[in-house]
Amino acid sequence: MSDTIRKLKIRPAIPEDADAIAGMARALSLADGGRASRFSADAFLRDGFGDTAAFQTMVADYNGTAAGYAIYYWGYDTDSATRGVYLADLYVSEARRRAGVGTTLISETARFARADGARWIFWSVLKRNRGARRFYRQLAPELKDVIICAAFGACFDTIADRQTNLRRPD
Repeated sequence: MSDTIRKLKIRPAIPEDADAIAGMARALSLADGGRASRFSADAFLRDGFGDTAAFQTMVADYNGTAAGYAIYYWGYDTDSATRGVYLADLYVSEARRRAGVGTTLISETARFARADGARWIFWSVLKRNRGARRFYRQLAPELKDVIICAAFGACFDTIADRQTNLRRPD
């Protein structure tokens, strides 16, 4: 067993992780070629805890320092009538990559979710992120017959504001 894995602990996030996770989320956004994430410590605390938490977070703790995180939220598949989780973010700090931290983090996240009834885990990755795609292909195959659609910002508002002309059935 590698020295990294022996010193690594995967655990649910606590409020004191807010700054570290927000910083890693910014690093993930920039690494993906985007601009810095708007995800702040305040957003993490507001949306990641409490009775109506929007997501859950697992932390890869290496000797008392956050070395990575996984953010996920619950979903449901009507075809299989099963609960599962959508992995929204998976990030490992540069210094801890290629040492098994990411694999351990996603495995523990899946194990933790399975204990609460999950039967699947789903994630997406940018086509251009070849390193992440290689990593994920070691865990599960890429789906070739699924297209992911997304509406953000103004596009989302357009959908939400759309007026429909419902017709009465004759």
